[in-house]
Amino acid sequence: MYARWTALVRRHPLEWLTLIALVPRVVAAFFSGGYFAQDDHFLVIEAAQSWVDGSDYNRWLPWNQPGMPTPTGHMMLYPGVHFLLFWTWKWLGLTDPAWKMVLVRLLHAAWSLITVRLGYRIALQLSSPAVAWRCGLFLALFFFMPFTSVRNLVEVVSIPPLMCCGWWLVRRPEGPSLRDVFIAGLFAGLAVDLRFQTLFFGCGAGLALLLRREVGQAALFGLGMLVPVVLVQGGIDLFIWGRPFAEMTEYVRYNLDNSTTYFDQPWYNYLLVIAGVFIPPLSLAVLFGFFKRPRPLLLWLPVLSFLFFHSLFPNKQERFILTILPLLFVLGYTSWEAWRARSAWWQRHVRLWKGVVTWTWCVNIALLVPLCFSYSKRERVEAMRMLRGQDVRGLLVEDSAENDPPMMPLYYLGRWGLPQETYTDTTADLRALLERYDVRERPNTVLFIGTERLADRTARVERVTGPLTLVGRAEPGLLDRVMHTLNPVNRNVTITIYRTAP
Repeated sequence: MYARWTALVRRHPLEWLTLIALVPRVVAAFFSGGYFAQDDHFLVIEAAQSWVDGSDYNRWLPWNQPGMPTPTGHMMLYPGVHFLLFWTWKWLGLTDPAWKMVLVRLLHAAWSLITVRLGYRIALQLSSPAVAWRCGLFLALFFFMPFTSVRNLVEVVSIPPLMCCGWWLVRRPEGPSLRDVFIAGLFAGLAVDLRFQTLFFGCGAGLALLLRREVGQAALFGLGMLVPVVLVQGGIDLFIWGRPFAEMTEYVRYNLDNSTTYFDQPWYNYLLVIAGVFIPPLSLAVLFGFFKRPRPLLLWLPVLSFLFFHSLFPNKQERFILTILPLLFVLGYTSWEAWRARSAWWQRHVRLWKGVVTWTWCVNIALLVPLCFSYSKRERVEAMRMLRGQDVRGLLVEDSAENDPPMMPLYYLGRWGLPQETYTDTTADLRALLERYDVRERPNTVLFIGTERLADRTARVERVTGPLTLVGRAEPGLLDRVMHTLNPVNRNVTITIYRTAP
């Protein structure tokens, strides 16, 4: 039986890898709800749905800005695609926010399969079929990849175009043709349209071509990059702002001015992230292989360029490096396996490496299964779903426990333009805050963030609003509870919802 299975896999390795990768991604699409980070929901889903509903909750569009309109510094291609999806589904009669997100996650799952397929094909060019198969399996089943693949993370959505770029650069053993480098440039430019920082990957590829003394190919690659950037990003900005690259220019300016506003991490932070997500000691072998063999230069230098820039830039968030992890793994793993096959010491300690691989897969599966069923930011999503269809005139978010009120995902509420007031300072005059509104427009729904001193906080609000009626409680999911245990900076709170007296 095992021999028949092995023979079948050897005949159709790419198809089997695709199927293996698809299973956990489909599971995550159905069961891993919510959103992972602030940006992957509020800069994509909220924006797109508010446009469909005739609103513009964050006022990105110039015709919704008061005074002199100014760009806000957002790449508009990715939110624009979701706008078209939501508009189409509304026209078809699909309005349930949860089911729309299932469809969105399924589309992202299918998109991410490009990463697995091309990762295997690139590994096959650099190593043996056996090593390429093991590399493809890791790309298909690494614990964090199915979960992140179905999220609206632009850092992950931009991976397939970079994989396509890399494939066209190395698909010919003798080196890329002029057609190959132009097509690779097109994919690199598409990645820039999705996430500006991928420009450093393209610059690394262009530099590699120059180091190979392929000046004509470097120029053609650069031209290929410019085509989608000019047509897509430039065209969108020309339509919205009347001038090309308005948003891109503001994006660069904002990030330079706020390089240390959010995080200021040491230069080696991303090396630690890579050493963690690829599960040590395998991760150490991958890093060793990547830095030991700078080949093929057309792939290695773009990956290094991306990693080098992000390591220098002060604002380091772990998700920023996700874009380059699949290619870095392919290069590092194939290089490590080539070196290990030549190492006399490792040939004498084959059982040790088998133990490392067994340990890696045991840890990986133990993390993969719960992540595929993890409902991220569950309490915020479920709080808004409880209120959907009810008479909500406005939200009062009470977070005097930690003075850090979260943004509420109004996409699940289905209402825009609602008054949202936050109350974090117990010495502030809550009555004056609410009496700024006409009595018919005054916020009538109170969200208590956290359960600390809840009775005292409820009584304080009741003294101003009158009796409160409990609507429900939204509890955090397993992932959020674990993340809070690992790092208390990650909020892990119950949201208690009350309705004020009529």
